[in-house]
Amino acid sequence: MPPSITFTADSWENLKTLSEQAYPFEGCGLLLGPFASEKQVLRIVTLRNMLKEEGRGRFDFSFSPKEFMEAQLAAEKQQLDVVGIFHTHPDHPPRPSPTDASQPMLAGWINLIASVHGGKFKEAKAWWRDDEQKPFVETALIVPLA
Repeated sequence: MPPSITFTADSWENLKTLSEQAYPFEGCGLLLGPFASEKQVLRIVTLRNMLKEEGRGRFDFSFSPKEFMEAQLAAEKQQLDVVGIFHTHPDHPPRPSPTDASQPMLAGWINLIASVHGGKFKEAKAWWRDDEQKPFVETALIVPLA
């Protein structure tokens, strides 16, 4: 059974803000929480979309493995773990794209995709796959009531 992911009220609001700030490009980052089997997001760290710097990145993303590792080490010093990866889909639904499906690095992590339409957060969904050969399956996303 795929793991679920829970957001605190603050981390959920932060996700929505960061998603809107990335528009009209794809934004990406790490979802951080305590070392535990239950995946709870306490903090979000954005990563640079390197494709944006190359004049691309409107509908895909790539981040530096070095930047990922630095963020992961900084999180560990704060007793936090990477509990998932997030990225945005500008003007598209929050489901894995063919590009997402081709990314082996996304396997083994909860993948949260936030849909942003016209610069406004619309919705998000969480996805999981055990390995890169398997398709993504939607998993439970638990957010605070508005």
